[in-house]
Amino acid sequence: MRSLLVLILLGALAGGAFLSRPNIEAHRSHAEAALEEKRKAQGDGDAIGDLIGAMFENRTDTFEDMMVATKLTTRSGDDVVLECWGVFSQFFCSGPAEQL
Repeated sequence: MRSLLVLILLGALAGGAFLSRPNIEAHRSHAEAALEEKRKAQGDGDAIGDLIGAMFENRTDTFEDMMVATKLTTRSGDDVVLECWGVFSQFFCSGPAEQL
C-alpha cells in the first residue's frame, strides 16, 4: 500500500515537472539577463569590456528538451559561455569553471 502511494506521488511530481518546464523563449530571456550581468561585472567602457561584449554578440544557443527539464547551452565559438538548466519554471545557470 505504501509503495502504491509513493508511486502516485512520484507520478504527480513528474507530471508537475513536465507541465512547468521552461520553454526556449524563457531560457533565452534569462540567458540574456545573466550575460548582461556578466558584462557589467567585467566593467563598462574599457577595451577588455568591449572585447568581451563582442565575444558574446556572435554566440550560438543550443536548446535541449528532456521530458521534465530543459537545458540551454550558450557558446562563443567552441567555448561554453553559459549553461542553464530549467525545471519547475526555475533556472540554474553556471559559466565555465575558472582555470588557475
